[in-house]
Amino acid sequence: MGNVEVHDFTPAHNDERKELNLSRKVTYKQYKKHVAGEACEANLTDLPWQIKDSISLYERMDVSFNAITELPAELPLRLPHLNFINFNHNSLISLPESFGLLFHLKTLLLSHNKLRALPKSFTHLTKLEKLDISHNAIRDLPEELGRIECLTKINVCHNKLKTLPKSLYATRNLTVILATKNRLVNPPQSVANEGSKAIIGYFKKTAASELIQDKGWVGNVFPRVRCNQLHTSVSNLHSAQAQYIQHQTHTAHTASRIKTPLLPPVGATSLDVLDLRDQIIGLIYGAAIGDAIGIATRNLSKDECSFHYDFDTLSYKDIIRDQRRTPWKQGDWTDEFDQFALVLDSIIHWAGVIDELDFAKRLQDWSVKGFPELGDKEGLVFNTTLSKVVGSPKFLEDPHFAAEHISKQNDESGIGLNSCDLLDSQSDSSYVSHDSIRDQSNKSLPKSEKCDTYQYEDIYADNGCISRSQILGVPFFHDLTEVSANTVRICKATHANEMCVASTVLLSNIIAHILQAKDNIWTSEGVNKIIQESTNQALSYLSSEKHDDFMQWLSFQTYSSVDIQNHSKSYCVMIPLAASLVALRSQQTFRVAIANNVKEGGHSNINACVTGAVIGCKVGFSKLPTNWVEELRKKQTDWLNVKINLLLDMMGMP
Repeated sequence: MGNVEVHDFTPAHNDERKELNLSRKVTYKQYKKHVAGEACEANLTDLPWQIKDSISLYERMDVSFNAITELPAELPLRLPHLNFINFNHNSLISLPESFGLLFHLKTLLLSHNKLRALPKSFTHLTKLEKLDISHNAIRDLPEELGRIECLTKINVCHNKLKTLPKSLYATRNLTVILATKNRLVNPPQSVANEGSKAIIGYFKKTAASELIQDKGWVGNVFPRVRCNQLHTSVSNLHSAQAQYIQHQTHTAHTASRIKTPLLPPVGATSLDVLDLRDQIIGLIYGAAIGDAIGIATRNLSKDECSFHYDFDTLSYKDIIRDQRRTPWKQGDWTDEFDQFALVLDSIIHWAGVIDELDFAKRLQDWSVKGFPELGDKEGLVFNTTLSKVVGSPKFLEDPHFAAEHISKQNDESGIGLNSCDLLDSQSDSSYVSHDSIRDQSNKSLPKSEKCDTYQYEDIYADNGCISRSQILGVPFFHDLTEVSANTVRICKATHANEMCVASTVLLSNIIAHILQAKDNIWTSEGVNKIIQESTNQALSYLSSEKHDDFMQWLSFQTYSSVDIQNHSKSYCVMIPLAASLVALRSQQTFRVAIANNVKEGGHSNINACVTGAVIGCKVGFSKLPTNWVEELRKKQTDWLNVKINLLLDMMGMP
């Protein structure tokens, strides 16, 4: 039986029950001998008999650097409270089927053993967060390993694996997958060698439709209704792609050009047509969801956010009802996504032509009466600059001139308000109509008397232009020059300041790059390249003296560095942009990205709207949180779906 260390397993106080330590301390020389397989009399070859014959309350167990070859089937029954097990550097060949009964286990370390497989019961370890089975001889992993919901880190390096379970991608909390030194075919070993993000990106791009679904989750399915092209519903994905390519190559036909004016040319994207469609819908719904869920913490402090909400389970029904939130019903979006929808409407009605005059007319109509088809009785405008510009007598004739004139007025007066500032200064009403905002915003108040809560030195503190810019990355996404020109045209219709223009250009270019899919958005290298190329486009619209300031905002890596709450020092047009880049760089899931925006408070709905569009475009509609999709107001989503279907028709999508 070998050497056995004797332990007293009599009842102990709580502070004495924490850890059972049977590990062998080794020097560097002993470590080298152990790894080489040299026998040592001090090694345990079996667990002490007391463990097999009595129940103990230990929570941690360390038996590393021994020579144990098997574990007793009674282990989960005798040590039922274990949440940490370290069996690194032993000689285990297998684990008992009863191992899955360790229901409290969170960390399991089994590296440097001789394991050939994991038991079927392994997926019952529902609380497991960290798993290290590196340096073994494992050929296959349980296909349902991804069903372990809490799993965040897994190390399978130095095994004999040919495939990784596709279900790992469905494990929404998984952030680290180490899989070097295997024999992988799917994903290719070269992909696995690049690290976690590359592996997850591979599954996203090539195997999303084959994922083993968790708890019956099959992803969101968009109600596609085709109008004037590709009438035949094709069930085979490859046939749909072939039909789309064939459609692209027949654009010389006049009827085809009329029906599908936004049909991308062949080679415009590396995405399959169904993935391209999914990501475009994800962009639109992502923006709507971000705005609708973001209103939960609009103008709240971080402490107030934490007091009112549990962000792990946040839903529309949890949104508190106060003067900031009463203008909107549960599951409705706000004025931020309304402007996004106005641009989408203009694109559709002008067959893809981006026209600032048409947008100006729609914007003015909306500012007065909202969307009557959605039950609006008047417009809700929370954007001071927008109200001033729309109220200008020159607006419908020349919106760019009107916006430039208002920008100069604000520069001269030194007054610049954020899109929410007028609302913030109102203590007696829950919303402000277009007329009341226009009346107040045209009053000439001394700088010291105007909105003492938030003071800005410049008009580009107003961020009302940024939430509508992402949709402009969709038409002509294959032509970045056209994307930029269209974005500038719509931005300058209300916001003439160069910081506003540059930030909107950067965002629309990021969307276009994601849809082109020339760079892997699931890797840090790919994300950084997309951001850099989009930044280059944006800087061309910015005077050189503003470059350093602009670039500083793009460099932030965390939400705390963005400092969302600190309005007194911030150019607010940059905050939603910076927050979206933090989410993109950190490879956050959609839910986590939105929750991280919302829990910061401040102007949370516009921040979440912008982030929602970017991350929604990245992950696609099918991967958005189902409850956030389904619990949007049905009247609104039915209305929105009609517009999305028309856009997809114009792009020739199946």
